Amino acid sequence: MKSLRWIYRCLVLATAAVISLRLWEILRVDGITPLEYLYLALVAVLAWWISASFWLAAFGAYAQWRGLVDASLKRPQDRTVSPTFSHSRTALLFPVRNEEPLRLFAGIDAVRDSVHQRGASDKFDIFVLSDSNSRDHLTGEAEGCRALSEGAGCEVYYRYRRENGGRKSGNIAEFCRNWGAHYDYMIVLDADSLMTGETLVRLVALMDVNLHAALIQAVPRLAGRDTLFARIQQFASSVYGPINAAGLSLLHGPDGNYWGHNAIIRIRPFMRHCGLPKLPGPAPLGGEIMSHDFVEAALLRKAGWNVHLVTDLDGSFEEPPPTLVDYQARDRRWCQGNLQHVQLLAAQGFRFESRGHFATGVMSYLCSPLWLAMLVVSAAVIFRQNHVEPVTYLDRHPILAWQVSQSTDIALLISAMLVLLFLPKLFALALLLRSPEGRRSHGGVWGLTLSVLSESLFSVLLAPIMMLSQTAYVVKIALGEVGGWGVQVRNEIRTSLAAVARAFRVHTLVAAIAGCALAIAMPTSIWWFIPVLAGPLLSIPIAFVTSSSSAGRYALLFGLFVTPAEVECVPIVSRVRQALGSAVNTERRAGP
Repeated sequence: MKSLRWIYRCLVLATAAVISLRLWEILRVDGITPLEYLYLALVAVLAWWISASFWLAAFGAYAQWRGLVDASLKRPQDRTVSPTFSHSRTALLFPVRNEEPLRLFAGIDAVRDSVHQRGASDKFDIFVLSDSNSRDHLTGEAEGCRALSEGAGCEVYYRYRRENGGRKSGNIAEFCRNWGAHYDYMIVLDADSLMTGETLVRLVALMDVNLHAALIQAVPRLAGRDTLFARIQQFASSVYGPINAAGLSLLHGPDGNYWGHNAIIRIRPFMRHCGLPKLPGPAPLGGEIMSHDFVEAALLRKAGWNVHLVTDLDGSFEEPPPTLVDYQARDRRWCQGNLQHVQLLAAQGFRFESRGHFATGVMSYLCSPLWLAMLVVSAAVIFRQNHVEPVTYLDRHPILAWQVSQSTDIALLISAMLVLLFLPKLFALALLLRSPEGRRSHGGVWGLTLSVLSESLFSVLLAPIMMLSQTAYVVKIALGEVGGWGVQVRNEIRTSLAAVARAFRVHTLVAAIAGCALAIAMPTSIWWFIPVLAGPLLSIPIAFVTSSSSAGRYALLFGLFVTPAEVECVPIVSRVRQALGSAVNTERRAGP
């Protein structure tokens, strides 16, 4: 495990060094200016980030190809994975805040029924832990729990918390104080999470045989949405997600991370070691820790307990945000929580790998302003080179200066970085194409290939949109803007054109101004920036069209963005969709 990590680190550093040194050789031909030093520094940092992502995917693709899993996590024998094997008691926790009761209890009912079908109802209890502050939601939650308690299966308990200190982490901490002593494990689920009875039983069995494991994170598959935006995210998660997860599991082993839900936790070490401190200073970077999951995993590792990512369980699901507007609202919350981890990078006692998780979370947002800065500086460098006079001086005597063309070298360097960005997609495509089941469950050879190409084009358009959004988040947070505890949107109501225009008018304006300035200042070089400008310029129509469920269904009709959850008709996902569809039809019949 440690040798693999060192190989990975050396490959990342070597790749970033080669890119940086090559750029250094290109720039130093006619002398490096301070502006070009800044350009070189930005490229070096971003090359390291791209290299880290590439080699993680490469290791993951190798692990999937060879069937490698986390060797430090002991697997129970299949004959021991039965409802009667474990004497442990497990609580299924659903911490909620102002969630739509219909969707919430459709999911809980599907999980409960799956556990009942597995014959494991006596091993699990369900807790709905409410932080809601809306009377309508509280009424719906109470009625939903009352209806569930009348059916067969796991016991269902409802708790409403008046004081919402600590947000989600405080909600779970209060459960641990009040009821934790009655259970061995808890499995934390979000309001849109689904886990099959088979997966829940196997997670318990894994904990039973791995006595040093405090947390085992299952990989949730995105499923259950119909909008075009959600279908693209579901497809990307299904195709590219497994190789990234396999890379994380292979490299990190017992030094894994926690994603806040769809994970099983040993309650006693969690209660003993995972009390969250308040960060020094005022919000947004101080105060209560928002992204508690990374910190809890780091605290468990600090205490000597193992944290694993298990990649060979298929029954874990969650829903993606239905639209780009909703995706950005969630991303804003994550940005503030991840940036708080800057204060923990140098905190005492954390393991090196845990600091690496913190750094990765921080860089996932800081890289956007770095990319933007690199684009601005590169434009300035090109502008300066285009306006260099073809005369220089030797001592005091003017001589003709033959300009050295750097276009070819720069193009090759950019091409190499693009290969690092897109090659993981080809790794994932190749792995699925060699598997008959993988091809079938993603729409066949042509459907899968065309979907990967379409998703890649969409990601090219989306990347600069998110770059501008995340840069704005980072700047606002640095200036002290505090994000609220918003309600996540779970329905698939199409975003209005007016709402989309409000959300992306600044993106469009920035791209239009930048495009005009580039066309005037350096018309022969503007084509370098077209891929970056296209996404923000088209952000309003992109966000509006992809928010449509009809567009998503048309894509599915043509065999695009097909996922296994649709081809295999996963019962737990289908049950929720049918329940929601029946409710919508009932509302329509009851309408005027």
